Amino acid sequence: MRHRGTIGGSIANNDPAADYPGAMLALGATIVTNKRRMLADEFFTGMFSTALEDGEIITKVIVPTGAKFAYAKFRNPASLYAMVGVAVAKKSGQVRVAVAALKSRFNSKALAGVATPPAKDLNSDIHASAEYRSHLIGVMAKRAVDAASAK
Repeated sequence: MRHRGTIGGSIANNDPAADYPGAMLALGATIVTNKRRMLADEFFTGMFSTALEDGEIITKVIVPTGAKFAYAKFRNPASLYAMVGVAVAKKSGQVRVAVAALKSRFNSKALAGVATPPAKDLNSDIHASAEYRSHLIGVMAKRAVDAASAK
């Protein structure tokens, strides 16, 4: 029953097609488990992997408020899950997104000419190659920045 999922379950799975992991990273969330607290940067360790240990369960997610935030995704036409999703957040001059160009100027024009090389950990499947997903990262980042800036 997919419609009964939780934020905790989604981030524990850390599926690259899920929406919540990117949002947690961009917003600087804190993941609380039955054993400890971790910043999202420490919690997410790779595709489908996290810092969760055996027997550890997510009990709470603390998301800071007050940021200009937007999430843009390019949906897989069949499943509607993200083939590429980009979350951006700006709060008090701090920008949280994996694009250094935005730190000096938080608008989509700052992304002109910035390319994302296809990383070895980008998915390549029947829906899109790693190269295409790499291109989509730039497109979706511009859309997310424009949406966040409009708020």
